[in-house]
Amino acid sequence: MIEKLFSLGYSKEFAERYYELWGERALKIAEAMEKPLPRCFRVNTLRIDVPKLVKMLNKKGFQFVRVPWAKEGFCLTREPFSISSTPEYLGGLLYIQEASSMYPPIALDPKPSEVVVDMAAAPGGKTSHLAQLMKNEGIIYAFDVGEERLKEMRLNLSRLGVTNTVIFHKSSLYISELNIEFDKILLDAPCTGSGTIHKNPERKANRSLDDVKFCQNLQIKMIKVALENLKKGGILVYSTCSLEPEENEFVIQWVLDNFKVEILPLKYGEPALTNPFGIELSEDIAKSRRFYPDTHRTSGFFVTKLKKLE
Repeated sequence: MIEKLFSLGYSKEFAERYYELWGERALKIAEAMEKPLPRCFRVNTLRIDVPKLVKMLNKKGFQFVRVPWAKEGFCLTREPFSISSTPEYLGGLLYIQEASSMYPPIALDPKPSEVVVDMAAAPGGKTSHLAQLMKNEGIIYAFDVGEERLKEMRLNLSRLGVTNTVIFHKSSLYISELNIEFDKILLDAPCTGSGTIHKNPERKANRSLDDVKFCQNLQIKMIKVALENLKKGGILVYSTCSLEPEENEFVIQWVLDNFKVEILPLKYGEPALTNPFGIELSEDIAKSRRFYPDTHRTSGFFVTKLKKLE
């Protein structure tokens, strides 16, 4: 089985750890990541309601199925020509977005009156989704360090008609400088991206455990800052597109050991791991959720929802 993972291009180090985590299923997960994912999109309800856009696209021959966790999300089953060349796309009536990426904003459930921060925001997919859920009211502070991605984000937010967002070209490790206690925080954390092999096949061979450790250290710094700037009773959603427990469950275990928080249950996805590599973690971590390409037809993804108790 490990030899089959080698043949797909995985390093010995990662082939062995994936087999330890999932046994025979590791190959199914790896094989699923060799296939392209369905192309999905989100209806931008800031500009049009869902039934109206569905009707417009159906008339042009597009067919799609609803994303289970997003009433405004759909995955294409027939695309007679590129949906990104349609007037509907160019006019900001829809946004191309992977299905699992729609879940963190929905899990956060921001309200129109709230003050929200998106800690790693560019190119703006999740930020624009937050704005849509907030009906362009309240305020979103969006941080990112990537200059080119921020340029793309400005164009995206403009095309989509987002007006309640302030963009900062700065690390969100400095959000305390705003002197705001936030109602809700989204941290879609920088990660090794090991759940995105379908679009980044080079990650199979060019990642090391040092990369995982580097990302984990940054993730812990960011989630610490997030919780320090979240109001009591506030909500933090943490997500990654990584398969590695060090970037997911181990980060949440660190939070449980250092902060008074409650993990809130999430409806979609599989329970997170509570005994990865034989290391016993809090049973509560099973309330966090994982998405896998072999069962959910999404990238590998992790989402957890935390409530700050004090």
